[in-house]
Amino acid sequence: MEQSREHTLKAFDQDLDRLRALISQLGGLAEHAIDEAMQCHVQSDLEGAEGVVQEDKKLDVLEIETERRAVQLIALRAPMAGDLRDVVAALKISGVVERIGDYAKNIAKRVPLLENMGKIEPLSLLPEMARIAAEMVHDVLDAFVERDAAAAIRVCEGADAGHHFYASIFRSLR
Repeated sequence: MEQSREHTLKAFDQDLDRLRALISQLGGLAEHAIDEAMQCHVQSDLEGAEGVVQEDKKLDVLEIETERRAVQLIALRAPMAGDLRDVVAALKISGVVERIGDYAKNIAKRVPLLENMGKIEPLSLLPEMARIAAEMVHDVLDAFVERDAAAAIRVCEGADAGHHFYASIFRSLR
């Protein structure tokens, strides 16, 4: 009986590890999409921008796979307490990270429109704002995968820099 319980716990831990790995992979793709979209914006790279739009489909597929695995894990393993929180967090995180990919896709879709507009000074702040956002995504997903609450809190405390860029851009565009 003890060996069966140990096997079940090991399989459950492997399922959780796979879920965390999917979140990590999803985050890596979202970070890359942000970086690529900004490079395409800065360099007016129409072909690269189209690539970012196409790559977003991978994020959509990974989000669906993450959700499927999380729901399956809940249904088959009935996790409790901290394990359940991890699974529910993975569900929520996958949706948010996929949305980050959608934002990158939307930036890439606007590259052709911005190419003919000339230089709009407030938009020169976008690459730095994107760098900060990508770094935050990376750090908070690392905190999730490593189960490091202190690291997640540090990311939240540092979120003001991104908010300041955002506010500055929109003040300048009024």
